[in-house]
Amino acid sequence: MGRSSLAVALVLASSVLGGCASTLRAPATPAATAPTVVHPVIVTPTDVTTEPELAARAERALVEQRWLDAVEAYRTLVAANPTPEHAAEYLFDLGLALEGAQLRGEARDAFLDVARRFPDGPRARSALVRAASLDAYLEDWGALSAIGDALLARTDLADLDRLVALGARGLSLIELGDDVAASRDIYDGLELADRLHYGARDVLPVAVAELRFALGELRRVRSERIVFDPLPSDFVDELEERCGGLLAAQQSYAMAVRSIDPHWAAMSGYRVGEMYRRLHDELVRIPPPSASKTTEQKDVFYAFLHVRYRVLLEKGLRQIDQTLALGERINDTSAWVQRARAARDAMQAALDEEKARMARMPFKEEDIGTALELLRKKTLAQASKGK
Repeated sequence: MGRSSLAVALVLASSVLGGCASTLRAPATPAATAPTVVHPVIVTPTDVTTEPELAARAERALVEQRWLDAVEAYRTLVAANPTPEHAAEYLFDLGLALEGAQLRGEARDAFLDVARRFPDGPRARSALVRAASLDAYLEDWGALSAIGDALLARTDLADLDRLVALGARGLSLIELGDDVAASRDIYDGLELADRLHYGARDVLPVAVAELRFALGELRRVRSERIVFDPLPSDFVDELEERCGGLLAAQQSYAMAVRSIDPHWAAMSGYRVGEMYRRLHDELVRIPPPSASKTTEQKDVFYAFLHVRYRVLLEKGLRQIDQTLALGERINDTSAWVQRARAARDAMQAALDEEKARMARMPFKEEDIGTALELLRKKTLAQASKGK
């Protein structure tokens, strides 16, 4: 083969081998693609959906305050055994939806379930705080005390959460009859609020309103331990102390009335009216002295008591009327408003009966008032001479 023929043969061989090499080369690795996530199907009596779709629907209903729609969606999500990272969120949001729908008992249970099932999760503390507010509304004092203990035992408690915990436990303890332990929590909470300047404005946050209401309860309970049956020998001093306690309690309740949540105002208004009614009832039940033998003498004693202390009943009745007016404005149908309505009826009946009995007596009410004024001046003059 000549040189030119060999060159041609090498070119052809190179071409053929190159083509073969190109044809036999391993195919290029295709670009990686994301794995396909398949969400389990959630089937309800009226719908077929997935967890993300239903979660988005539930959140939208919650934001738009369509409470019952949100409750239904979150209940379905919780029952569908959701992914662990979402279970606490769904349960917490279910509590919010139930609270918005005013299903407070169920909302409280949902929040407690969050704290029980996910104690170390990011929602546990907030769930306990919300459960505490609901238990105060529901008057479940034993449960409220337990929540206060659980919150105060946590190491991650913020100052504002501590206020809630102290108010919750303090209020529950006073309602359960332990005013000594209650006093420590209440004053610790109020001191913390002052240190934080929390609640220094005209409208009180709920946590501070609860502490102020609890302080009113503490003062009320302690003052009402002074009773007038049997009649104490130092009646005037005991009455003065009882009235001082009543006014101190009223001052605390009056501060709680400024709460951003009007429910605390309804509770406080009822308590003030009831304090005046109770003191009136105890005083007018004082029996006549043994020197009062005749019916006329007993009637005079009755008239003196009722004319002297009727102002207490009238003040209580005005306070109850204001509470009921507030309840109507805010559409409050809680137990406190119902109690206020029953108290108003009882107080009005007592006032009517008292005036009717006074009208049947052989002397005028004005004469009794004049006699009381003369007696007051005489007492003051004697006290002045004794100094």
